[in-house]
Amino acid sequence: MQSKQFGRALVFALLTSSGLLVGTAQALSPTPYPTAVPGYPNWESASVYNGGQRVSYNGAVFEAKWWTQGDNPAQSGEWGVWKRIGGVQITPTPVPTATPAPTATTGPTLAPSPTPTVFMTSKPTPTPTTTPVVNSGTWNAATAYTAGIEIIYNGRRYRAKWWVQGQAPNLADPWGPWEDLGPVSVQTPTPSPTATASPSPTPSFCPPISPPAPPPGFYYEVDNSVCPARYTLVGPKEVLQNIETSTWKNGAKGAYSLVHDDYCSMPDNKDPYIQIMNPELKKRGLVAGFGMITGSCSPQHWAAAKEMIANGHEIISHSRSHPNPYIADAELDVQLNGAAADIAANLDGYQASYFVWPGDAASTAGTDFLKTLPQYIGGRASHLVANGNVDYTTMPAGVNAANFDNPYRIKWDLFTVDGKWSLYPMGSEILNLHIDAAISQGAWTTRTAHGVDTGYWETIPLDRYLAHLDYAQTKVNSGELWMDTPSNVIKYRYAREHCKPTLLKAENIIRFDNSSAQCQKYATPLTLKLSTQLNPGSVAAQQNGKALYARRTANGVFLTVDPLGGDVKLSAVPSYY
Repeated sequence: MQSKQFGRALVFALLTSSGLLVGTAQALSPTPYPTAVPGYPNWESASVYNGGQRVSYNGAVFEAKWWTQGDNPAQSGEWGVWKRIGGVQITPTPVPTATPAPTATTGPTLAPSPTPTVFMTSKPTPTPTTTPVVNSGTWNAATAYTAGIEIIYNGRRYRAKWWVQGQAPNLADPWGPWEDLGPVSVQTPTPSPTATASPSPTPSFCPPISPPAPPPGFYYEVDNSVCPARYTLVGPKEVLQNIETSTWKNGAKGAYSLVHDDYCSMPDNKDPYIQIMNPELKKRGLVAGFGMITGSCSPQHWAAAKEMIANGHEIISHSRSHPNPYIADAELDVQLNGAAADIAANLDGYQASYFVWPGDAASTAGTDFLKTLPQYIGGRASHLVANGNVDYTTMPAGVNAANFDNPYRIKWDLFTVDGKWSLYPMGSEILNLHIDAAISQGAWTTRTAHGVDTGYWETIPLDRYLAHLDYAQTKVNSGELWMDTPSNVIKYRYAREHCKPTLLKAENIIRFDNSSAQCQKYATPLTLKLSTQLNPGSVAAQQNGKALYARRTANGVFLTVDPLGGDVKLSAVPSYY
């Protein structure tokens, strides 16, 4: 009898544990996991959970790392969707044992068992100290949070703006992934309501990205083959709206040339041209012209002249022997062509292209002769010689307009200590005032000077000379002044006229018309003023395989290019998100 009762109890227990016995207990408790942690809902296989939500399962608390449905917490493992974060083991309530029916007199058949009665105790709901926080917990660097998930960090509540992992909330970063919702007290988590079964969305574990709106004319190219997707900001299709050739190089307002006459007139071991002018100009990154009296030059003078050329200075022809008071017409060939030949022979083929008349005086025949010599592209204006006399009333001093029309009569201002022949008031700093005139008038000014500190005629005091170089350097650095040699300024003025650029907007190309003989003669790098919606650093240009860079000054955005260097190809520098 005892063995039959034990057998019935065993069968009943097996049926109950296998779910084959359906009764009141099953109807009241649909979950097969009766052990729960207070404050957290039991895990349900049909429910959908988002990253950060917590459940209880067999006495432990688990937190979802990302969206999940149907993944058993106990089987998740280290790399699974669930992470165990703690919990209290609660002894499950024993299942009531069914009372066996009286044993029949025939056969060991089981009598119907009475339905066991299960007493359900309602779970107390904790009262939060503040407004409950939905889908929240303490921020964890290893947890991935999707948009809308709220967490607590350093006593404040935050909501994720988009998918984020490992980036802590930061009050000082309002543009980061976390939205600050204000302070919140520590509280006991409120259990999330049991989710009702719904159609399962297709899980996506790639975080979204929201790049800023593109600037006008730009667009995004999206690469979805990587996670997160890579957005490349490109365009606009037309990089520039317009171009124009700048009046002066680098977008400067005015141009200035400093010329020192009578180089080789002093012993080389005491020569301020070598000892002072060349090194002080180089120290400041400035260039000037040096007018050579070629028949007076020693080997040391020629060697120093090579260094001057290497420093960017111009060697100017100032005749072979500096006849006084001017070059007679019969000597023009010897003094002009002879000096040019001396310079080429001693300076590795260097071609003198600018001429300074001795005594600043020349006959009409002399000026006409200078124009016929192909190597010379310009010369300083002179007093006119008529009937064997110098007409000093024909003052060649002045300021050259931006579009000067006679490069063989370039106006100038002469330095004397007292300024008696200057354009500017005696007693003023005539050196700096000539620079100011160039900037204010948008013109080109040239300074005629001789020695510095020591010399034979109208020497510039050293302190005034150094202060003048500092003043010029300041104006160059501010973008107001372009300081260069006379030949370079003449080339720029005529290249600007004869080498015309065209912007092919749709192709993003700048093309020069360099077919004319005048363009070929004067061609030199030209500065173009750009009309663009981009920052200078976002405009990329390339010419003949060489990268060019636009730069912004107080006068606009500028790009310097070679009119003989081929097409300039433009593009907008892409940005990545």
